[in-house]
Amino acid sequence: MSQARVILLIARNDFSYFFRTKWLMAVLLSLNLSDMLVVALVYNRMMTFNYFSYYVPAVIIMGLFAASMDTGRRIWLALREGVIQYELSLPVSTQGLVIAYLLAGGAAALVYAGSLMAIALIILPASAIWSAFLLLPFLFVLAMGLAGIAATLAAIASTHGEFFFAFQNVVQVTILALSTVYYPIEIVRNSLPPLLVTVAEENPLSLAAEAIRQYTFAGAPIEIGFLAKILVASIPFAIVGAVAYFGALRKLQINGKL
Repeated sequence: MSQARVILLIARNDFSYFFRTKWLMAVLLSLNLSDMLVVALVYNRMMTFNYFSYYVPAVIIMGLFAASMDTGRRIWLALREGVIQYELSLPVSTQGLVIAYLLAGGAAALVYAGSLMAIALIILPASAIWSAFLLLPFLFVLAMGLAGIAATLAAIASTHGEFFFAFQNVVQVTILALSTVYYPIEIVRNSLPPLLVTVAEENPLSLAAEAIRQYTFAGAPIEIGFLAKILVASIPFAIVGAVAYFGALRKLQINGKL
């Protein structure tokens, strides 16, 4: 069996595991739908602009983020339960195993975000539905980058398992807070110092949410340069995550434990 086939089989197994955890899917969907149908509508009455149309596309990206971060939980469990140790005995390199988990994390997050996109297209008029399909490859790269962050956390917490979910929550809150997912950049400029404003502007979650708002729902022409910014902002996360996870696996191979 070729290594490429083994990588795809491992990725498929991890991908299917995300959707086998029905309780997780139910919790995530209920949270995201409540954001779309309750939070956005309530806040819309409190804002001086159409917050509903601003926030609904952001929910798609938050769903992508949450599903991508679940990659870390699956890696953490696989390390604790000996699944990774078994997979390292298969005819696959350490690099191949890292790639498999990042691919699975990106694919699961993209499918989940796609379901939220379908719901958003029903409740919010879209001017260019086909733009949503054109954005999918870029969202996949973003999802892999976010899965890289999750892999990094799983690698760091592998020797401190009780802190994994604390690490994950801190990172999620920080990345979401330093973005324009919840509020426009004008509000960020009035509330944060210039350095943090720049971070919020270049945050890949901010870029992806703005791309969906402008290209799918507002119908603006797609700008290749803006999509390139999403790639540039996302790829480093995937690289850092791959390196961190690779280091954890190499340590496991050499020492027999983390």
